[in-house]
Amino acid sequence: SLHQPVETFLGAMVLDGVFDRHEKLKGGAIELGAGWVPSMIQRLDWIADIWKKSEPDLRALRMKPSETVIDRLRFTPYPYEAVGDLIEASDDRLYLFSSDYPHTEGGRHPLGRFGQSLTGRSEATLDRFYASNFASLFSWPATAGAPSRA
Repeated sequence: SLHQPVETFLGAMVLDGVFDRHEKLKGGAIELGAGWVPSMIQRLDWIADIWKKSEPDLRALRMKPSETVIDRLRFTPYPYEAVGDLIEASDDRLYLFSSDYPHTEGGRHPLGRFGQSLTGRSEATLDRFYASNFASLFSWPATAGAPSRA
């Protein structure tokens, strides 16, 4: 349940148009897992679709809430979460590699666990997870000084 206040906060920012008003604003939910992200973005789209009929601010949003989340927010899954499944349920631009090793929640083999979950994914997806999504959060060009998996 650690993620619930953050989910509420981020959802309110998206639905209240904060990201529309602040075009360079980005954010990340770090060390809260990411298993909750696919359902959050689905619910945000449902809410906007249902309530835009009576809420002018929701009608005024430039993008669907899910598109705003994908464009502006990043999340770090725990190593025991199946990040491959999260990607399938949402988008590979959302998730960042992280590890809290040697702390318990970081697991003993985070690279191995994430790697196993990402078996069969494209090189582009692997690059996004291990490097480019982090770089995009900090607006670094993917080829200029971004962290590398190598």
